[in-house]
Amino acid sequence: MDKKKFTSISLQEEMQRSYLEYAMSVIVGRALPDARDGLKPVQRRILFAMYELGLTPDRPFRKCARVVGDVLGKYHPHGDQAVYDALVRLVQNFSTKYPTLDGHGNFGSVDNDPPAAMRYTETRLAPIAHKGFLEEIGSETVNFSNNFDGSQKEPDVLPAQLPFLLLNGSSGIAVGMATNIPPHNLGEIVDGLIALIENKDLTNKKLSNIIKGPDFPTGGELIYSQAIGELYETGKGSITIRGVINTEEINLGKGKHKRNALIITELPYQISKAGWIEKLAELVNSSKINGISDIRDESDRDGMRIVIELKKDSNPELVISNLYKKTTLQTNFGAIFLALIKGKPVQLNLKEYLNYFLEFREETIRKRTNYFLKNTIEKLEILEGLSKATKDIKKVIEIIENSKNSAEAKSKLIQYFYISEKQANSVLDMPLKKLTSLERNQIDDDIKKLQEKKDYFQTLLNERKILLELLIEEFLILKKKYNVKRKTKLLKNIDQNEELETINNQILEDFINRKTKLFIDNRLYLRRIILSNYKKSFEDVNKIIENKNIQKFICKIEKNIKIIGITFTGKVFHIDWESNINNDYKLDSKILGNIDPNEIINFHSIKKGIKNYLCILNSDGRFKKVLFDDDMIKSNRSFAITKLKNNIKTIDSFISNEEKNLIILTSIGRIFKFNLSNKFLTPTSKQSQGLMLAKLLPTEMIVSCCPYQNGENIYLVSKQGKIFCINSNEIYYANEYSLGYLNEKTQIKNDYFIKILPSNNYLDIETNKNKSSRLNFDKLNFKSNKSNFLIDSLKIEKGEYIENCFRLENFLD
Repeated sequence: MDKKKFTSISLQEEMQRSYLEYAMSVIVGRALPDARDGLKPVQRRILFAMYELGLTPDRPFRKCARVVGDVLGKYHPHGDQAVYDALVRLVQNFSTKYPTLDGHGNFGSVDNDPPAAMRYTETRLAPIAHKGFLEEIGSETVNFSNNFDGSQKEPDVLPAQLPFLLLNGSSGIAVGMATNIPPHNLGEIVDGLIALIENKDLTNKKLSNIIKGPDFPTGGELIYSQAIGELYETGKGSITIRGVINTEEINLGKGKHKRNALIITELPYQISKAGWIEKLAELVNSSKINGISDIRDESDRDGMRIVIELKKDSNPELVISNLYKKTTLQTNFGAIFLALIKGKPVQLNLKEYLNYFLEFREETIRKRTNYFLKNTIEKLEILEGLSKATKDIKKVIEIIENSKNSAEAKSKLIQYFYISEKQANSVLDMPLKKLTSLERNQIDDDIKKLQEKKDYFQTLLNERKILLELLIEEFLILKKKYNVKRKTKLLKNIDQNEELETINNQILEDFINRKTKLFIDNRLYLRRIILSNYKKSFEDVNKIIENKNIQKFICKIEKNIKIIGITFTGKVFHIDWESNINNDYKLDSKILGNIDPNEIINFHSIKKGIKNYLCILNSDGRFKKVLFDDDMIKSNRSFAITKLKNNIKTIDSFISNEEKNLIILTSIGRIFKFNLSNKFLTPTSKQSQGLMLAKLLPTEMIVSCCPYQNGENIYLVSKQGKIFCINSNEIYYANEYSLGYLNEKTQIKNDYFIKILPSNNYLDIETNKNKSSRLNFDKLNFKSNKSNFLIDSLKIEKGEYIENCFRLENFLD
């Protein structure tokens, strides 16, 4: 190919030129609104296409697919989804302050639900759009240009009667620039415009006293500060908005105590309700926000209502502060008043924009008046011709009768009556009814009225003062018709720099310093108790008394512990004790989620930072030891620790972080002893079945297991309250004797064993006759002859038996 046909250009210059062309195409044709009507091209094309379709507020709704099709085919050769998304936003009353379209069907929700497909939804122009955008479009008020293929004409701008750029706001990201204009209240904007008309030297400060701040369609609260003044002064700034919270006392039902609750009725602009609730739930579950027991969405067609139920004795002010600080319930709206002026992006302050809109509106009224004046003059000319003709109708008839054709008749009429060609045509086209005296009088009246109109229009064009009075009058009419009460409340004298310190950490430190204990009782209440009261609870032991709340679990309050629960179905779940440390609360279905409280067999505390093995024993004799890794510690969700088949259940569990031995007890008193070290019992994964450590005899059941140190006494507890003591050194290892250890001194009749525990543990028991006791085995007397079971201190009545019992570690130090 001939190299002479090529022209060498600089790559840098070509890239600059191409990128600039692309950037300007995005800025002008897609992303930024026009400062005059406040619309982006796609929005303007949607409104104009609907106007052409005749979808006025008094007409039936039409399918959105039809509207989108017209917009694509005539004016906007882009994707149909982009057009439909723009149309949907014009309908949504939570996205647009003054929706320009009325919708029929599902157009999405504040929960960020997607709208229905365009073939299902219907739309038409809203009254404010028809009046404020399109009423004057047929009056030669704006210029029209060719569409993309030259087959249609589309308006360069709509003759907006109100500054919709401020009323509805706008947001868009172009190339190298962006706009984000918040919506405002119509009444305040109109008052500001009128004030500027009356005093063009009005300062931004005085103007901001009239236009107090943005007014969002979702309401909320606006923290009034210098930032609003700076925004209106410079056209750029950041304002703080927050949701609306009210405190309320709610009744949970008959027989239940009333609870304090926070009711959120409004969220900040552009915040998804469902997304916010989900995020809040995550923060509550991760203990980053404390004091919340339940979150419910009770919103309906009457309005938003998010109920945040507080825990007993929780501090509402602290919870509210955390909601503002840690969620988007309080957020900053970064505003920039950037719009197109004569095809160029310009950043304007409030006064500059309002003055620019007033210039546009004044120019529009002049164009409209010229159009009306031209039409009035044309009508007046025709009526004056008819008037002349009707006054000498006989001569008109004579001229027409003596003419060969209409052209000759028209020429003679022009010469005789000194009328124009248009007037002559109207005379020739005049129906016979115009000859009646009533019609002749009507023509004279119409001429008089048109002459008055002509004079008025000429006065409007010649005297700017009268034109401005008309402008103010039109603004006031629009304000009266479309103004709504301000939704966003203004909050003054709010100091955002006041931040509460982490009160929960201070409370936690205080509990740790006082050596406070956490415990869970048999009614599944999580409570706290200080050391002195805790010691008192161990003074009255080894006596059967009337039932009190016996304890299933006790641990020290520390910063680095995690409390978990185990169910007989093999599930592990997290207990959020840190966020509720200041309150007593019940582990019910709301807190436990899908965990049934009746399924729980044990609770455990896990020290973070060291190796912890969760050991579990199943009813079929399988045992497994699972490393409780970082992922399990960080997780706040329940998970399965073992796979169970058929009717197999998890019987017992414990946490092992030391080199100890394992003892397993069966219902007939058979004991299996194993070394618990990793050398003999290898850790397994969550998915494994576990190791078969005990083979059961017919009717024999696994009942309990526990870890212990060599040399410790081991205690066996039966259903009838018999307690046996065996030194652990007497028991031989089951890997040497697979049938396990069975002592004839521990044989029982018409009874069976239910629990085994080492000497450093206490036992809380509950009988079937609503009695309970805390047992300290070191203070019990045992027979030293043939049998080793307790006979004197613990007295169980005839027909009474142990219904529940729980091992408690010794935390008296």
